[in-house]
Amino acid sequence: MGGDESGSASSHPLAALSVRTRAILIWGGVAVLLVVAFAAALGALQRGVYSAGGFVSAYVTSLADRDVDAALQMPGADPTTASLTDDGLPAKPSRELLRADVLPTIRQVRVLSDDELVSGEHLVTLGARVDGHPVTVRFQVRQTGAVLGILPTWRFSATPLTVAHITVEHADTFTVAGHTLDPRAVAAQPVNAFTVTADYLVFAPGVYDLGHESKYLSAPTSTLTAAAPGRLVNVAVVAEPTRALVAQIGEQLHSYLDACAKQQVLQPAGCPFGVTIDDRVEGLPSWSIAKYPPVTLAAGDDGWTMPETAGAAHLSVTVQSLFDGSIDRRSSDEPFTVSLSAISIRDDGAVDITVSG
Repeated sequence: MGGDESGSASSHPLAALSVRTRAILIWGGVAVLLVVAFAAALGALQRGVYSAGGFVSAYVTSLADRDVDAALQMPGADPTTASLTDDGLPAKPSRELLRADVLPTIRQVRVLSDDELVSGEHLVTLGARVDGHPVTVRFQVRQTGAVLGILPTWRFSATPLTVAHITVEHADTFTVAGHTLDPRAVAAQPVNAFTVTADYLVFAPGVYDLGHESKYLSAPTSTLTAAAPGRLVNVAVVAEPTRALVAQIGEQLHSYLDACAKQQVLQPAGCPFGVTIDDRVEGLPSWSIAKYPPVTLAAGDDGWTMPETAGAAHLSVTVQSLFDGSIDRRSSDEPFTVSLSAISIRDDGAVDITVSG
């Protein structure tokens, strides 16, 4: 039985080879395996990290990590004035929103497709959830070279950032992620501008909630969705009067009408009410406000206004008839209308009104 085992071992193909030859074959096989493994690794790198999709994923992952510097340092990410102009975008948008604490939460980053265009560039479609919202973004990139002549390197063909043209109506600031920004600090605006605008660079993909909140003005949330790299996106923040502003204007309007009522004449000067009496007036007439006009505000070209609104003033006066000499006590409500042609909110918080009868 032992002799049978010896004969079986000697019949193995390698048994007839010399020790040196067997070593060469073994190490050669190892080398082949290493080459195959290396080629597979290179292929994986080419399909992953060094692919067009991998390049774009790295950019968005930097944003997900709130690493603004890393994102902007990627080739072609940070636009120049010249590149913005070439792309038909505003040449000097503000960079105030390119900050980590403004970035939304980005999760589930994934490459949906990577299409090579006729030009040789790649159109990479990426999906992600941004602050819980599903967002799909397309980035255009081009190859710039290769590491070791094998692993491709990439660059954004157009900036992956979006330019947001933000309009603030009826106010001069807006809020985003707890910050208050003033478009007047970015672009020159008329001193009495009732609407202000400015351009801002924002990261894409991104979802940004804009608003305005102050003592006298409030705006519902306006959502800016940045899902179009290299494009201009318009968004408006529309502020409306708060109850505090209506109350403040009402207080000033009441004071104005009360001052009018203190004038003991038939036609109070500079006031919206008055009467003409053909008979002789005995003594001094007395006015009081029977019904204050309700405050209703509307946005004008340069500020808030109040359309013509009805009220009533009560008149008490003694008159003597020129016809028969009889004396009568006249007591009547005299209707009037009043409007406010201008309402301005000063920087110190004071409110000024301009009355037009």
